[in-house]
Amino acid sequence: MNNSLFDDIFIWTEAFNCGEILDPMLGSYLAHNNANINVFGTNEDLEKISHESPLIKLNKLDDKINKRILANYKNGHWGTAELWTHILTNRPEKYFLHLDSDTIFLANVTTELAEAVKLKGFSLVGPRRPYFHRPYRKSGLDGKGLDKLPDVVGTDCFIFDKEFIKLRPYWNLKRKIFGKRPFKHPVIDFFDPISFEMINKGCRVLYIDSPENGFQGLANPKSNFHQKMISFGAVGSGSNFYKNPNVKTSPGYKSFALSSYSLYCKWLLNKDIGIVPLDAPEIVLKLKKINQKSWKLE
Repeated sequence: MNNSLFDDIFIWTEAFNCGEILDPMLGSYLAHNNANINVFGTNEDLEKISHESPLIKLNKLDDKINKRILANYKNGHWGTAELWTHILTNRPEKYFLHLDSDTIFLANVTTELAEAVKLKGFSLVGPRRPYFHRPYRKSGLDGKGLDKLPDVVGTDCFIFDKEFIKLRPYWNLKRKIFGKRPFKHPVIDFFDPISFEMINKGCRVLYIDSPENGFQGLANPKSNFHQKMISFGAVGSGSNFYKNPNVKTSPGYKSFALSSYSLYCKWLLNKDIGIVPLDAPEIVLKLKKINQKSWKLE
């Protein structure tokens, strides 16, 4: 592999209050990827990592920043937004590649993402997050507004060019990362205001799972890109909710996150937390086949 491909790319994951999920993620990452990965969490979270590799860069933040991030996690993903804002305003790299800590890798994903920005000239690359073809918020003024927008990308495994983002003021960058509506039009999820800011400035978007489907298309969960991973979703949040039941969030998301965490615990941590696991037969089928040493399906 040409390691210069990853020059000026900052790869990171975070696991605040959920350090137990890092070992499977990092084990699978090391089995298939050859680029440095920066890991953020509390000292207690980082101590739960058993892997020793020069590719794993443990990022211990100073107490002031750590306390601010943890305080924000009491309000759900505001903690993640605080961390990302800190990273973007303090790191010198041009490109930023984020990987969710509840992802299991079955193949190399970092090279494909790096090549898309470095060799193909894209500035926002990831799996499609559909706007027009979303299955919710289809009525009313918000529904009409969302229907007019191009798709953005999911943040579980994606890369972007920081030069398209206005980094100041700090508080506003944090709001946009969280997904607060800074525009006249509505948005769906975390980081979407940043994606639209980039699109409005002319950045090229690559929907890596479904590039042939245009700016308002269907996602392709069976794509080659998605087959390189097992994506759970909300496992870190579920771990946080399990340990801190008073975290403010919607009841529906809390229930989903806890059941997703339960599924992860059952199959990857060999632990029963007393909550019915998420009903996800496609994920379970892969988990039954995975070799947790080679991190390949057998």
